[in-house]
Amino acid sequence: MSTPCIIGIDIGGTNFRIGAVDGKNHVSRFRKIPTGSVFCTTDGLKDLEMYLKEYMGTLSEDGMTPRALAVGFPATLNRERTMVLQAPNVAFMENLPVPEVLSKALGIPVYIERDVTMALLYDRAKYGLEDCEILTGCYFGTGVGNALMIYGRMLTGKDGTAGELGHIPVDGNELRCGCGNTGCMETVAGGRYLAYLSREVYPDTPVGELFEKRGQDPLLRRFVDRMAMAAATEINILNPDCMIIGGGVPRMKCFPAEYLRERILFYTRKPFPAESLRLIFAEDEEDKSVAGAAIYARERMKE
Repeated sequence: MSTPCIIGIDIGGTNFRIGAVDGKNHVSRFRKIPTGSVFCTTDGLKDLEMYLKEYMGTLSEDGMTPRALAVGFPATLNRERTMVLQAPNVAFMENLPVPEVLSKALGIPVYIERDVTMALLYDRAKYGLEDCEILTGCYFGTGVGNALMIYGRMLTGKDGTAGELGHIPVDGNELRCGCGNTGCMETVAGGRYLAYLSREVYPDTPVGELFEKRGQDPLLRRFVDRMAMAAATEINILNPDCMIIGGGVPRMKCFPAEYLRERILFYTRKPFPAESLRLIFAEDEEDKSVAGAAIYARERMKE
């Protein structure tokens, strides 16, 4: 007797995660590998198709039957969620009709969303935030991910590209972003900037040890300050019931979470929304966005 499941995928700028998720959001057959090991040619969609066929073969051998597949992309998508438009941190991923191609190739329904949406759906369920009128999530990883829920629905915007907090402009920032613009917030408040610091400024300090060994240095304090500016900007505009702070950067060893909290409050307007602000620093489970993708797939299947 086969066991039904949903395949959840979280594609990050650094890592690719995949797993088989059951009806209780338990993840099995979990894999985490470098994103570049999946997308290794100039045809990203074919690369993904080939990898998924191999993965689904292993599920079949284990008696598992995928009912659907959902993929979280670090990208802008069209409003209808039928096309990946642009992924600044993953090469060769532009204007791809992912659901159409993969559903035909794999024989199951395929859904796509932004990776941060999957993370927010998981955290919304985990922390019991279903009743929030306005819920926001800032996920600091390779870039700066952002997802917004208003009255239980994801905010997508006219073109499907709402919530690009990582691409708000920063005065005086002349760094080129993967999106094509110059001066985007995520070039100075995301993981790629930490990698730059490790490589060019602190060559004796691995990126994973920056906050442990260099956390009091002005460059690292300013980095955290910019994270706070991004979060506070959204708080001041939307006045959310709750903001979730997550991603790989806040979970780095010795990351100054309390300093980030203090600086977010510093930049948040007084007396409100500062006095009623609720911040949750989410745990960074390896498979959270994989499970979140399955939650998203179930919601889409109900539609």
